[in-house]
Amino acid sequence: MRFRYVISLVVSTLIVNANVVEIVEGMPFVEVEANGKTYKIERTQKADSYLTNTFALTSRPSPPFFIEPFSVSKGVETYGELEVLDFISKKKGLFIDARLANWYERSAIPGAVNIPFKDFLDDSLEQEKVLKDLGGEYTKNGEWDFSKAQTILLYCNGAWCGQSPTAINALIEIGYPESKMKYYRGGMQAWQLLGLTTIVPKEIK
Repeated sequence: MRFRYVISLVVSTLIVNANVVEIVEGMPFVEVEANGKTYKIERTQKADSYLTNTFALTSRPSPPFFIEPFSVSKGVETYGELEVLDFISKKKGLFIDARLANWYERSAIPGAVNIPFKDFLDDSLEQEKVLKDLGGEYTKNGEWDFSKAQTILLYCNGAWCGQSPTAINALIEIGYPESKMKYYRGGMQAWQLLGLTTIVPKEIK
């Protein structure tokens, strides 16, 4: 009788584990460290979960929300969710949420820092500070040296959102190495459609 109980317990455990919604086989979650906190990124375990927020919308006014090309530039690699997870969990560079602050404050991907796309543009008062923070150096002859610049991964709201592509194109124009830039095209909409963890970085007053 005791032997049968043990077998029953093992079978029951296997059934419970089989019901876990994994990211990929053998990977139930990924831990990401950012701002002194550890975030657990996983897919939602609720079988009846579906989007009810603004990312459930399938229609967007155009302009400005035209569908973006898969690739921003030949030299800038386009990432999917698994590449994003690898990038942020292994701390391969700076993960940037390029959306305006009002979007970021509502919901973001764990580990991302908010640098709005407008801060990368020529007419921005923040551009010089941002470029220096990324490792750029302004030379005496009035040009930028990005030899020590960080590798960065940018995202925005989704394939219909031009905020991160605008930032990337602005960086290309001033000489930021394309090999040091990555683009997550799926953005917040694809991330949430896959049931992946998001956080609220800041309370909205």
